[in-house]
Amino acid sequence: MFQHLQRSTRWPFVGLQLSNAALNSGHAFATVLYPWIMYDLTGSVVCMALMAFVNGAVLLIGMVFGGYVSEMLGARHTALISAKVGMLTSLLIAVLYMAGFLRPGTFLLLGFIGTVLDGPATIATETKTPEVARLSKLSSTAATSIDDTMDGLVLLTAAAASAFVIAVIGPKDAAWWIVVSNFIAMMLLSLSLPKFRLGPAPKLGDIANGGRLLKASAVSLPFTLCASATLGFFMTLQIFVVPAALRLQGESVAWLGLFIAASATGTIMMNLHLASRHAMPDPASIVSGALLGLAVSMGILWMEISPLTMMLAGLVAGLANGWLSPAFAAILQMKAPRSCRPYVMGLSYSIVLLFLPLEYLLTGAAIGLTSFRTTCIFLVFLLSLAAAVSAAWLECIEDEEPKTDG
Repeated sequence: MFQHLQRSTRWPFVGLQLSNAALNSGHAFATVLYPWIMYDLTGSVVCMALMAFVNGAVLLIGMVFGGYVSEMLGARHTALISAKVGMLTSLLIAVLYMAGFLRPGTFLLLGFIGTVLDGPATIATETKTPEVARLSKLSSTAATSIDDTMDGLVLLTAAAASAFVIAVIGPKDAAWWIVVSNFIAMMLLSLSLPKFRLGPAPKLGDIANGGRLLKASAVSLPFTLCASATLGFFMTLQIFVVPAALRLQGESVAWLGLFIAASATGTIMMNLHLASRHAMPDPASIVSGALLGLAVSMGILWMEISPLTMMLAGLVAGLANGWLSPAFAAILQMKAPRSCRPYVMGLSYSIVLLFLPLEYLLTGAAIGLTSFRTTCIFLVFLLSLAAAVSAAWLECIEDEEPKTDG
């Protein structure tokens, strides 16, 4: 059966999409489950934040050097090694957790090892998607559309589904879902991803060249940084702040599923709204609107933690996230020469994730040192202030551009 599939013209592209779906589903499960497990082991939201910080920092650094590593090892080897390491570490976590031998330090170390090559593997598969599409006799436009749709669908649904699954079967059994997802992804990658000829040996200077290309692009750096910080907080809210609030109050992880599902709904609604507009909003409106939306979401969480407020806060946060989509469409869809594509893509992803580890750490410290409700008030103030400052800064830059051109 597998030999028949491999002989199919479309199989390389189909297999790659299926493996990405399995891998992203496993990552979504881990994103929800592992902080939950860390709280079980330590009873500390600071430790939850520490784990999120370590994994976020490793992913960020992995993205920066992702192009270099994938070009050095080759796309197939990079993706397969990452999948195997992820499968083995998730297996160890599941076994140790079920046996009652998992310790916070061990858990943190295994999480670190499991994410070391996630960045390079992402760059490896994403940069080779157009070539895999050509091998599968698909047009570049069709392949990009399918790839974006699959990624978006999994991204918007897997995390919410994982929260509900964890609530039903419990965290110990749910840990095995990650193992299974990683195993399926590993098998699909080994059966579908072709062996590409290695190019010239990469140099660290290639990363700098990619940075120069990125800097010379039409994307505004201040706009990018503001949008990155905003997206970072949205991810922090979904991955850490809401789970921490639920853990502190002893509520079900299913409530997190409500938040994520509502957030996905809000994101889709806003994306559809933006798609129907004839002109995109200006950068100042994008960033300030998203930040104010996140401030409102935090205000709702400050009032009460309940299923209703989870859905309302998630919906508002999702609308804010969707409002940011033009920023990241400009960053992540930037065209680059084939020789520099892995480096530019890696740096693009790293810019998107730039502030995420720090935001994990700061919000975790704030909740640990004060309380969740106090942190909510502080974040509402901070997000509102950031909205005003970023709007003024971006408007000032926009007003100066015609003078500079003249």
